[in-house]
Amino acid sequence: MRGMTSALRLIGLVAALAIGVGCSEKTGADNFVGTWTYAGTINPNCMDVAPIDLTGSSATITATDSSHIVMNLVGFCMVKFDVDGFVATASAGQSCSLNIPGLGPVPIAITRWTMMVTGDVISSDVTGAAFGCSPGGVGTLTRQGDAGATD
Repeated sequence: MRGMTSALRLIGLVAALAIGVGCSEKTGADNFVGTWTYAGTINPNCMDVAPIDLTGSSATITATDSSHIVMNLVGFCMVKFDVDGFVATASAGQSCSLNIPGLGPVPIAITRWTMMVTGDVISSDVTGAAFGCSPGGVGTLTRQGDAGATD
C-alpha cells in the first residue's frame, strides 16, 4: 500500500508540473506586444471626404508593464492603452494625425479606441473628433513579429 501511495504522489506531481508548464501563455499586455500590419479604413465622416485606406500601415506595440501598452502607429501617432486581459482601451486625452485630402495632416482627438486580441489578430475600433467631424473606423492588425514582452 505504501508503494501505491508514493506512485500516486509521483503521478500527481508530474500532472501538476505539466499543468504549470501549459499555463505559460501570454497574459495582459503581453498579448498585444509585437509588430503588426493594419488593414482597414478611417472614414472622416464630414466634408464629403472619402474613407482613407490605412491598409499596410505598420504598428509596433510595447508593454510598459503587465496592464499598459504603447502602440506606435508609424506615421500617425503613439497611443497609450490600458489592458484588461484580451482587451485594450485607449487612455483619455490623446490624438492621432490623419492626412485628409485637401486639408493635409489633421490632429484627431481620440474619443474611443478599443482593441481586442485573438491570437495573432487584433480587432480595432476607433472614433475621434476634429473640426466638428467624427472620424472613425474598424480594422484589423495582423502580427508580423514579436517585439518582446514584459516578464
